[in-house]
Amino acid sequence: MIQHSILPVDLRAWTQTLVKQLGLRAGRRLGQHFLVNRGVLQDIIRVAHPTSAVPVLEVGGGLGVLTLALLEQGVRVSVVELDSHLAQALRKLAVVGSNLQVVEGDILKLSDYELQQSLGLAPGQTFDIVANLPYEISGVFLRRFLSGVFRPRQMVLLLQREVGERLVARPGQMSLLSLLARLSATDLQLVRLVPASAFWPAPRVQSCLIKIKLRGQVEQAALIDAKEAKQLWRLARLGFAARRKLLLNNLSGGLHVPRDVIAPILVKVGLKSTARAQELSLEQWIALVRELESRIENRE
Repeated sequence: MIQHSILPVDLRAWTQTLVKQLGLRAGRRLGQHFLVNRGVLQDIIRVAHPTSAVPVLEVGGGLGVLTLALLEQGVRVSVVELDSHLAQALRKLAVVGSNLQVVEGDILKLSDYELQQSLGLAPGQTFDIVANLPYEISGVFLRRFLSGVFRPRQMVLLLQREVGERLVARPGQMSLLSLLARLSATDLQLVRLVPASAFWPAPRVQSCLIKIKLRGQVEQAALIDAKEAKQLWRLARLGFAARRKLLLNNLSGGLHVPRDVIAPILVKVGLKSTARAQELSLEQWIALVRELESRIENRE
């Protein structure tokens, strides 16, 4: 449970006072919407279950509400903040202890090496990501940390509801994002919805709390090898290029392979000839790659 010794009791009043002191235009300047709901904050900590053994990368630290909550758990935190005023405010939290590293910069531009150094990771050591993620970077951010070599053990994120629901979608509502998530993660959970009133200023959309447990590199390689993964993304991009069209037509046209060759392969992996890309499970995509391998080899 979050202690009250460091965190202010009234998060909303504390946030509004600091924003005024720092001369920020919240909600407009870099799209800041600060978390001011203690219940949501407690849920983040409960779901993330941080421990001193695993350092945490926080993105978009804002005024440090989540940062403080993590520090109170005895966790080593590296927080990346783009806004120089907020980065300066976050550095003042270092008085809480020596477990805080503030990096002023763009999370999308910082290299894996720079992040590894800021986290103080030893070779082979893992890390977690816990963040109230800026909405405008969520898609690119998720693609980087779901598919990159430098990947966390888990991510606990506040996301725009629409993005979170697409991320955890099941066959029938799948997208390239949800397929990437299923390929990279062993577990995806939409933990709870978060109302706009949990933030100040309130955004125009609802949010949600997401937990993602990722596969390790060895586990990933056991599921699908690098060559198959490359082919999977080629097929998936073709399949999702026109969502309303049949997968059969998209693959036939994109691969320049006759429909009467593609159709029996779809049936073989448990699909109807009328299937669309959003209906396939990860397992069916992998099976499709393996069945089509000889057809699409050397066709790039």
